[in-house]
Amino acid sequence: MKNRSFMLLALLAANDRLGEPPVHRTMLVKQAFLAETIRPLYQLWVRTFGFVRYYYGPYSDEIFQRLDTLIFNGLVRVTMMERIGGKVEARYQITGSGHRALEHFRESEFVQLAVDLVWALQALGVEQAGTICRLVYQEAEFARVFAQHSEQNLPPSAKVPLPAITETGNQTFATLAILQELQSRPWEHTDTKPQLPAREMVRLFLLSLARQIPTTHSVGRSAR
Repeated sequence: MKNRSFMLLALLAANDRLGEPPVHRTMLVKQAFLAETIRPLYQLWVRTFGFVRYYYGPYSDEIFQRLDTLIFNGLVRVTMMERIGGKVEARYQITGSGHRALEHFRESEFVQLAVDLVWALQALGVEQAGTICRLVYQEAEFARVFAQHSEQNLPPSAKVPLPAITETGNQTFATLAILQELQSRPWEHTDTKPQLPAREMVRLFLLSLARQIPTTHSVGRSAR
C-alpha cells in the first residue's frame, strides 16, 4: 500500500477507534495536512501529500484520488454525499476490511501518528470541520503564505503550493525540533528525562496553534 493511501486509512481507522463519527471531507483533508506537518516527530522523512493554498485552507487533490482507490477496494465507504450550491459534502468511514488490512501494520509510525493526532484533536475539543480549519490557519508556514497571498491579492482559487515541512527555514519544523529537544533533555540538576509521550507533544503543538486563534473563536474547552 502506498504511503498516501496508508496515511488516509490510518487516519480513518484512528477516528473510528476513538469513537468519532464518519469523517467529513474537510476534516479529513485538514487531518492529513496536520499529519504531514507533525511527521518529523515520528522520524517520517518521506513526504506523503503535497498541499496547496486553496479556498478552505491547505488542500490536496491527491487525497481524493487515493480515497477513490480505497473505496474501490472496499477499505473505505462513503456514508453521505450530496452537492449543496456547487459544493460537495461527504463523509467517509473505514470498513471492517480496512481495519483488517491495517492489522499487519499496527506498529507502524503512520498508525501511531494517526492515533496520536486524532487523540490530541479530541483533547482540544476539535470536533467540527470549521474548527479544524481555524486551527490549521495558524500553522506558521500556511499563515505566512496566506498573508503573502492576501498582500498580493491572489484569489482563493489560485492553487499555490505550500512548502514541505522539512524545507529549510520552515518555522513549524523548528518548533517541532524544540519540542523534541525538550523531551530529550534531563530535568535540571538530575539525570532524569521527562519522557514526554509523542501524543503529548502533538497536543502541545496543536494547543500552541489554538492559542493563536483570534478570541472571537474558540477551540474546545481545554484550549480556551
